[in-house]
Amino acid sequence: MTDPQQPSPADRLHAEDVEQHACPKCDAPPGSPCRSRGGAVASAYHTRRFTMVPRPKKALRVPTLADRGPGRATPADAGTASSG
Repeated sequence: MTDPQQPSPADRLHAEDVEQHACPKCDAPPGSPCRSRGGAVASAYHTRRFTMVPRPKKALRVPTLADRGPGRATPADAGTASSG
């Protein structure tokens, strides 16, 4: 098992590949991690998003990297939520 603070090179590659696409489930834009219904960073990318990428398509789960802040909202998101 890998340390969540030190993702494997494959996990990092999968996450980077997945984030090149927008998420059809939560509408996260390219370059952003998936979001939970409450708006926090999801612990893993949504299946419909990572199956768009050939390399991790066979994986059952692609975890969100720890440096992306799973489980909490980011300051940038708080700013976009209030403007509108």
